[in-house]
Amino acid sequence: MPRIKLSTAPDTQQSRRDTLGLRSVVFYDPMAPRPTTPVMVGQYVVARRPLLDSIYTLYMILDGKTVLSTQISYPSEGDCASAVLAHRRKQAVSMAESTVAKAKKRHTKLAREEVAA
Repeated sequence: MPRIKLSTAPDTQQSRRDTLGLRSVVFYDPMAPRPTTPVMVGQYVVARRPLLDSIYTLYMILDGKTVLSTQISYPSEGDCASAVLAHRRKQAVSMAESTVAKAKKRHTKLAREEVAA
């Protein structure tokens, strides 16, 4: 049983100019300038740095001027949120440790003054 072939008229077919064809080939130009401006991923700032002699770009998740995390793939908002939470958790731990160390130092200083008096 032969298949029925429907041929559409050329006037009803629309070509899209904003997409690439199925078998299109794009050549990489290593000398072409690549963007280095920061981008916003949700509410987070991500800096871009092209890697030399490579087609890859290094994405750095920032909190102010501090680099929290780096990755090669474009970060999602979840990646940025987890990097910020981990950084803030580390800050809280280090602040608690320094506060405890200061308190111990102060306590030993006061104890020495009591013994000396």
